[in-house]
Amino acid sequence: MWRFDSEMNPATWKAVDSPASATLHDVVGTAHGPCAVGGRGLVLGRSSDGTWGVVVENGPGARGRTLYCADATDDGERVWFGGASGALGCYDLRERRRTDFSKPAGLGNALRGLAVTGERGSEKLLASDGSGHTLPGEMTSGALDWEDPRRPAGDTALTAVCSDRDGVGYGTDSNGNVWRTTAEGWDRIGVAGAQNSFYAASVAADALVVGGGNGRVHERRPPGGSRGRGSRPWTPYTLGSFTVEALAQRGERLLAGGTSGSIYVRRVGREWTGVGWPGSKTILGVAVGDPGVAVGKNGTIVEPVSGGD
Repeated sequence: MWRFDSEMNPATWKAVDSPASATLHDVVGTAHGPCAVGGRGLVLGRSSDGTWGVVVENGPGARGRTLYCADATDDGERVWFGGASGALGCYDLRERRRTDFSKPAGLGNALRGLAVTGERGSEKLLASDGSGHTLPGEMTSGALDWEDPRRPAGDTALTAVCSDRDGVGYGTDSNGNVWRTTAEGWDRIGVAGAQNSFYAASVAADALVVGGGNGRVHERRPPGGSRGRGSRPWTPYTLGSFTVEALAQRGERLLAGGTSGSIYVRRVGREWTGVGWPGSKTILGVAVGDPGVAVGKNGTIVEPVSGGD
């Protein structure tokens, strides 16, 4: 007889009340609860009583530009977000203050990917735009210092970026490639024979996970070293007949979301398990935490009923 953990039960997730009708494109965990970003420059936050509210109503520059990506500092005290027309900024959760850093290094293209490493005040950023540029930057004395932009995949845009605690960046593209930053720029590290576009990436202490078309997810775990050279081969998984749009992980817990309202959960060493909830809106962002959260089209917010993920 099959045995399921209670938090893996397909009936334990549901849509919750959302203060937004605009699409939510990403969500990230912080020290003060999860934050989601989306259309019209909205930044939403979840309070300790489980209700969601508006933290920022019109983006970093008060121009209402759609926000596509978000990440938080390692201490969870500052959330960063990027979006249309080079919109880029942060919200200091402790001081309740918004700061605008839009059009980094003069680039005004839509920012589609954003990764943050380090604690508030000394964080490093990796941003990617819709024209193939990647842009590393570092916060110093309240100002962002940017390095020269690079194009690891040529004119092909990176579809997702992430970075580990050491500041090593990773990216995916629509041609089934995975990229890793080096001292000289970027190196391609996979995935041989992928045959699917990638749209999502997540890295943690012991795993790099990417996903995309046809429900395919590829995982790479090191044999005790870094996720670069010497790593084990990529392990493929097929979650279902949908497109994986979002991935997140923390500790031994992983979360995936995508088209047709698909949400999947997994613990290291176990198989991916589909989550049932009464909805079919595309999921565009996921975050592992207490609770886990998935967000998507038309302001959709989905959470496990009993907490966890």
